[in-house]
Amino acid sequence: MSDALEHADFSPRAEPRLVPVRLTSETERAVQRFPTAVRRDVRRLVRSSPRIADLALVFPGALYTLAARRGTLASRLHARSLVEEGAQLKSVARALDLPMWLRRLPPEAFETLPLALPKSEAFGRRIASRMPMAARESAFWLESVLFAEKACHEDFAIWLAGQHIFADHGDAEKLIAVVAAYAWFSGHPEMAAHKLIVVPWRPEIAFDTALCAAKSWFNRMRLVLQLPPGVVTDPWLKTGPALGYTFEPLLNHTDILAEAHAMQNCADQYGERIVRDKCRLFSVKRNGARVATLEIGPHQREAGVLAINQLKARHNMAASTEIWQAAYTWMASQQALKRLPALGNSERIFDQDAWRTLLAPYRDARSGAAWFDRDASHLMFAGFDADLADLARRGAVSSWLFT
Repeated sequence: MSDALEHADFSPRAEPRLVPVRLTSETERAVQRFPTAVRRDVRRLVRSSPRIADLALVFPGALYTLAARRGTLASRLHARSLVEEGAQLKSVARALDLPMWLRRLPPEAFETLPLALPKSEAFGRRIASRMPMAARESAFWLESVLFAEKACHEDFAIWLAGQHIFADHGDAEKLIAVVAAYAWFSGHPEMAAHKLIVVPWRPEIAFDTALCAAKSWFNRMRLVLQLPPGVVTDPWLKTGPALGYTFEPLLNHTDILAEAHAMQNCADQYGERIVRDKCRLFSVKRNGARVATLEIGPHQREAGVLAINQLKARHNMAASTEIWQAAYTWMASQQALKRLPALGNSERIFDQDAWRTLLAPYRDARSGAAWFDRDASHLMFAGFDADLADLARRGAVSSWLFT
């Protein structure tokens, strides 16, 4: 190919001056539905040829690809010649490196289209029954499905495509990143991050179950990063016995995870509160066996006084009267029930080596997973907390995890 041809402009603006095709009202309406950024070039294309104009109705994604100059110049020229020759749409799609399942999407879906797309026949068959419910949802639906496949795998993308969360536009990368990583690690039981998952993702899992499981998993990740042994050393109250029970502080992620596993409760979701000096947790034992988990925190009405916030038996069931009596007896023996509230937020330090180690297999498999910061920080976790809460709102998921 000569240098002149290689650098020639074969965009719609470079078309020779031909008699413009008169568009039908149906085609004109279809053109108006394309995103503003490409609408002008779409109109020029459809006015250049009746067969090109037909793409607006039968394969908007192919028309968008030509108008947006996606892919190579040679592929677009070849595709246009195939269209003019009346070739099958499969041939046109192949020339443009497009999967045929995109044909089902309306013009509104194509705000952007990356070069890497899921093209397997199995994906095409399965996604067909999970297309967006409304044209106005299609752009965010497509962005989300493509990111889900990139950040996890095709099964996760298919699952996400069927959820009712696309009514409002959003940033798919921010909204879905944590759930995608959780789903990916669910399939790798040999990895350390998987061991922090309680309910693994599976293709038939309900959306609310998956979202709560992903949030709980990410909170455990934060717990591991924030509470390695030695970071928090002040239990506020002294370990000791009372009425045959012992009260032992839980100050690091190893002890807290063991307590949550043994008691089947949510103690492992309290890492941030402990680091911020909002509470302390204690394991209540009798003859060495765990029987309850105790949360101590500031009294709700008496400033500077510690009080029992929660006392729960296994599975968050109510603790017995005997355990409550032991807890109050133990509290009465303490000499330091007065504690001034912390002035401002405590500095939150994250174990960066643990963060990199936990995420390393995922980054290796997902081209670096740039949607997760290289260094863990409060700002990063706060951002993902907000995004997961937004996802819960979209999916009508109600849980204390998102409050």
